Amino acid sequence: MNKFDVIVIGSGLGGLSAASYLAKNGKKVLVLEQHSLIGGCATCFKRKDMLIDAGLHEMDWGDPKTDMKKMVFKKLGLMEKIELVSLPSVWSILSKDFHLQIPHGGEVKKTLIQSFPHEEKGIKKYFKAIKLQAYSARRFSWDMNKLELFLFPFTTGWIFLKNKLLNLKVSDVLDSIINDDKLKKILNINIGYYHHDPKKFIWSFHAIAQKHYYDGSVYVKGGSGALSKAFEEIICENNGEVKSKCEVVEILTSNSKATGVRYKQNGKFFEVHADNIIANCDPEIVYNELLKNQNLDLSLDIKEIKNKNRACSLISAYLIYDRNISEIYPNMDYANFILDKEFFNSSNSNTLDFEISKRTLAFVNYSKIDNGLSQKNDRFLGVVAISSHFKEWDLDKEKYKAKKEEILQSIISKLDEYFPNLSSYMIHSELATPKSILRYTRAKEGAAYGFSQDNEGRSYRLNYVSKSVKNLFFASAFTFPGGGFTGTILGGYYTANKILRKFYNS
Repeated sequence: MNKFDVIVIGSGLGGLSAASYLAKNGKKVLVLEQHSLIGGCATCFKRKDMLIDAGLHEMDWGDPKTDMKKMVFKKLGLMEKIELVSLPSVWSILSKDFHLQIPHGGEVKKTLIQSFPHEEKGIKKYFKAIKLQAYSARRFSWDMNKLELFLFPFTTGWIFLKNKLLNLKVSDVLDSIINDDKLKKILNINIGYYHHDPKKFIWSFHAIAQKHYYDGSVYVKGGSGALSKAFEEIICENNGEVKSKCEVVEILTSNSKATGVRYKQNGKFFEVHADNIIANCDPEIVYNELLKNQNLDLSLDIKEIKNKNRACSLISAYLIYDRNISEIYPNMDYANFILDKEFFNSSNSNTLDFEISKRTLAFVNYSKIDNGLSQKNDRFLGVVAISSHFKEWDLDKEKYKAKKEEILQSIISKLDEYFPNLSSYMIHSELATPKSILRYTRAKEGAAYGFSQDNEGRSYRLNYVSKSVKNLFFASAFTFPGGGFTGTILGGYYTANKILRKFYNS
């Protein structure tokens, strides 16, 4: 009973995606999660008779011809287990003297041209460029038919080669086709979903995600916890197991090969064994903690992760109201990006260069849709997200507490500026910081997006397999393609396919 084909350490979306696909393909899988809730950042917690979504604001839902995620969902049978709610628009962008709502589909380009007629040529070039990037990432090689594989060097391969050689950043492309700094900020308004600086953020990642957001965006009814639960159901229905409150304390090895794990549950220690181990956690935990007693030379792996920058983190304000704020503020969108005038008018687009109060604020009004989160008819959720960095919160206990309260109140005040008296309907508020993410996921510096997307190519992400320990694999925000819900789900699918090919070839 303690022997498995695959053991997954952690139940974030990368681990759940990998485990689901392996279980669907007949492998005996065990997922061990140290927390009481599964899902990593894709989870919900309760406050005031309401589920609060810890991570998901919206999910890009693109054209099935280019959005690989749709194919993966179909392969897993996820669509039969979740309900997706279409969002009313891509998002709205607000500043003191500016308001622009971005619609879905073909109207996006027209809307932007109407607002910036002097940039019509550049806007058309932009949409053509993001479509090309999305097309290039439509499939992994094993999901292509014979004709697609034959034509790959001519239809797709050259795009990857160009990306790798030029290593273009978002600002490189935007600066080459667009002059208006405000338009550049608008096209990159949601950079906080992945990064903080368009001068460092790779073009391909931006382009693929934006193309699919413009195509369509959705929310998982019941929150990201419902998505994680659906993955869990798939695993269990296919003879796998998912266990919470099971903290892996050691990866067991023999002759430099991973053979199992030792974990703690309710104060007792257990050992389980497997032909393959997948780490769905920060790689530094793996190499500095879980393998530290195995007397292995891990220098190659440690060097690899030391040479990579970690992505920025987030501040999240969770706000509960006792009135339906969509009825009180009918012009309030689902996703509202509020730009401070100082940032909007500046040529500097690096979010972290500005004080927290001057950074772009994303306010998500969940009451705009049938979200499935409220357990009472008089509970309505709003969540604010702002880019941040761990070092901003590396304070002693008292200063940390005071700063949390200061930032929370500044967020509430700013919302009142744009939606007068909004705070008068608020019955609960709390703030999560990069330290909160560290405490919950144990990811160093609260890096919710793993390694920073600073360079093109999978070599700049964590390799899916260890260089030093055989049969040790990775699937998380740190691996390729990484970052965000889509990236981690596809990363888990990628790793699972690599492991299956290993089984078939053995």
